Amino acid sequence: MKRALDYLIIPDCGRKIKKMRKAWAREELKTRIIKEILIVKGADSEEDILYLGKILKSGDRIGIDTFPLHFKEYKELIRKAKRDGKFPTRIKIENIETDQPLKIEIYGLLGLAEEKIKDRELEYKKNRREKFLEWIKRLVKPTLS
Repeated sequence: MKRALDYLIIPDCGRKIKKMRKAWAREELKTRIIKEILIVKGADSEEDILYLGKILKSGDRIGIDTFPLHFKEYKELIRKAKRDGKFPTRIKIENIETDQPLKIEIYGLLGLAEEKIKDRELEYKKNRREKFLEWIKRLVKPTLS
């Protein structure tokens, strides 16, 4: 049996992707103890991490049910959130990896690139000034569902 999780994090998403994530989550429930499941519904990944930063405690073990590139984006955002004092330290994080279709891979690369390039304090979407990569992501996203 795999190690227990304090939280299984499921990012909210389009209909097709949500089906895949639910299937992976059901598989995880068969193989380990999970204390709580959280569905994060931020406007984007940055808001998801800011929300999690408010509820997680140091030492928690979490699994994030998402695609490999999205998980990398989350890890980058967590690094920045810790830097900004908006995420607890010593959180154990693992990817509950779902399949990554080509369209999602393209979108994931854009999201990861955006986070690698930006070096500002994390903030909620309504308080940010969006740039070129955000505009491209808004163009690509409707084609994913």
